[in-house]
Amino acid sequence: MVRNKRLVVVLIVGSIVVLGTMVLLGESTREFQEFTGLCVYSSDSFSVLSDGETVVGVYTALEEGKVYRIRGRLFNSTSGLRMRPERIESAEPSFHLDVIEGAYWPSDGHYLLAPGKIKLGVPIDARKGELVRVEGIWYGKKFYPVRYETLGFSEKPEDRMPWSVEGIIIYAGSKTVLWNGSEEIVLYLPYRTKLELGKRVRVVGIVRFYSKLSLIVDSQEDVQVIGDAERRDVLHAGIGEVAVGSCTVIGSGSSLKLNCTDLRLYGFSARVGDRVYLEAIRRKSSLYCMNCKIVTPREELPNEICSFEVGEFAKVSGWVEWVKVYKNGFGLANVTDGKCWVLLKLRKSLEVSLEENQTVTAYGIFTTYRGMPAFEIASGDDLCSGRC
Repeated sequence: MVRNKRLVVVLIVGSIVVLGTMVLLGESTREFQEFTGLCVYSSDSFSVLSDGETVVGVYTALEEGKVYRIRGRLFNSTSGLRMRPERIESAEPSFHLDVIEGAYWPSDGHYLLAPGKIKLGVPIDARKGELVRVEGIWYGKKFYPVRYETLGFSEKPEDRMPWSVEGIIIYAGSKTVLWNGSEEIVLYLPYRTKLELGKRVRVVGIVRFYSKLSLIVDSQEDVQVIGDAERRDVLHAGIGEVAVGSCTVIGSGSSLKLNCTDLRLYGFSARVGDRVYLEAIRRKSSLYCMNCKIVTPREELPNEICSFEVGEFAKVSGWVEWVKVYKNGFGLANVTDGKCWVLLKLRKSLEVSLEENQTVTAYGIFTTYRGMPAFEIASGDDLCSGRC
């Protein structure tokens, strides 16, 4: 009887041990689970994976921006789900990916401009300002790329969006303006960044539509000098080209009027009659000197009093045979040299006076007065009496 009871007890204890072992094995099997997610944070011994919905902390160092499949013991902690990994392998995403299109803008961080500013969790391999299509997940306030496709630069400017443009610098200094072949674009450059007139540049910046199309340039590295403007004869130079030639100054002031073009020349000083060599950037309605010099001072011009031709610029020299001044202040002086003579027109505004037998030299334009050969000067500075 006692033996039977002992046998029953042994059987019961054995059954309990077997059942306990089965329960433990079952629980142990359930603890090993798999999770696929994107690494959104990593340190020396701890990383965070997310699939866009579930976040799991993993006790190992991983590479941010890569997708992993991890098998291990998953458990709850006061800070959320945690896993002690048994196996780690790279994987393709098996979770939903959001899609965003915008322009890549790495500047004090990595962003997508769409045109709102979206901060990226990790950088991508794209050019600054280039359009991209990015698939990824949100974690916190950042978007983490998983896959992306580059789409090139936008062909047309869009307000508050990046744009890349190439052209010639036609204004430099306090205002920098680029000519891209069809319109002027104002460049707002970073502090201490300067560009030279006539340089061909490629620029990336943020578009703003002010009074003129403008480009806000973020960094000196966003401006590349890639060459020089084309050089062409002053008669045929187009906007954004360097006009080259030798011309005579026929009008002076804040700019110069030349005998070789209808465009005024800025950025250089010379006197009426001086012959100048010029290399100047062509703008819409003017020229601006880049390299100019006087090659023949007006004093070295020949006396052309005997070469009268209406409309032609010339230097005339001779002696004053007679002077007549009218009541309205307008005057005439007959300037003679040998057998040639011309009537020098003396407007009141010139504020000059001549006397008979004076030797004079004048720089101006041949014209007529009541059918007679005459000569007209633009200012009193273009008339010398005695020694000039």
